Amino acid sequence: MTIFYPVPESMWGVRARFIQIINTAHALAKAGAAVKLITGRPGQPSQLGGLTQEDALLSHYGLSRHPNLEIVFLPMIRKAEGRWAVPFSIGMVFNAALLWYLFRQNKKDSVIFVRHLKTAQFLLRLRRLHRIPLVFEAHEIFHLTTEKTRKRQRMNRQERNVYTAAGAIIAITGRLRADIVTMFSLEGIPSITIPDAVRGDIFEIALPYEQSRRRYIFYAGGFYRWKGIDLLIEAMGRLPGETLVVAGGGPGLKRLNELRELAASMGLAGRVNFVGQLSHTDVLKYMREAKIAVVPNLAESVSLYSSPLKMFEYMALNCPIAASDIPGVREILTGGKDAVFFTPGDVQSLVAALRTLIDNPEAAGKIAAAGQELAKNFTYEKRAERIIDFLGITFYN
Repeated sequence: MTIFYPVPESMWGVRARFIQIINTAHALAKAGAAVKLITGRPGQPSQLGGLTQEDALLSHYGLSRHPNLEIVFLPMIRKAEGRWAVPFSIGMVFNAALLWYLFRQNKKDSVIFVRHLKTAQFLLRLRRLHRIPLVFEAHEIFHLTTEKTRKRQRMNRQERNVYTAAGAIIAITGRLRADIVTMFSLEGIPSITIPDAVRGDIFEIALPYEQSRRRYIFYAGGFYRWKGIDLLIEAMGRLPGETLVVAGGGPGLKRLNELRELAASMGLAGRVNFVGQLSHTDVLKYMREAKIAVVPNLAESVSLYSSPLKMFEYMALNCPIAASDIPGVREILTGGKDAVFFTPGDVQSLVAALRTLIDNPEAAGKIAAAGQELAKNFTYEKRAERIIDFLGITFYN
């Protein structure tokens, strides 16, 4: 089977979706598929450190070449600061190059695997030209993330066009899959739930859980409000003597300054440490020394369908987890067994969950061990096997 995996972005960065995409592609290759990861060029030559573009991109994510994985770099135009740099859609150049690339490929036992809505819509409209079936990997319901009426209507139409025309759908949570099937009347279209995952080699760097050697409460991820980082900072005001380390960023410097000002206004500037957007390797180093890792998502917007990538890494690295009781988390974790849940958006409930783990180190260690054992069921290798089985049954059985 050949899997064409288009990504209409330059993957030179530390965003969670890039980590998921490249590790999924690499695992699919290891599982026996011929994978063509099609993306924008990774950066300027000075960023490549003398390596080829392919080796530089793989190295950036701690991966090495695999004979079944080919990374195809297509031209793309990036958005300039302020006004548009060109008088046409930025995605047009990449999409045109992508269509020409697919047109020239061998179509036998092939499938397009894509998670970008606009790219999926473009390819489905012109499928008579490339003649390759398409599976869409859903991570959210886009039209529910905006309050602007016209944009909401436009995105709803885009989603309906993609979901009803796609050959199959993979959703990262069961709640997301069920809502998509119901909302867009997709009972006749093959679909499956395949959650996010963690790399198998991450287990090898995990440390034994000894709370006396763990130094801080830890959060890694974006600073979007629905991520719940404001709530976590507020909770720190009720946990004297504890330190919070925050790794990540987005959606901009203004947001980071807001969070710093919040911490300062509560007298927490010395106990809330923002370490910035780090390489994936450095984030893992921070994770392995955390006494508690937190998933503080609010029960709204994208959060309702989220399968937090960092959650699986926390589990693999033997970190006890305090997690917001949202659907995508509850589908994986069990409160009291491999996590301590708290009510989304409730600072008092979050403080109680953190205090439970801080005050009961033996129980925290058992929760960490149970989470690590559970994570073995959610490696990228197992994720790839499920994807390949589903694609084979859906398209080529």
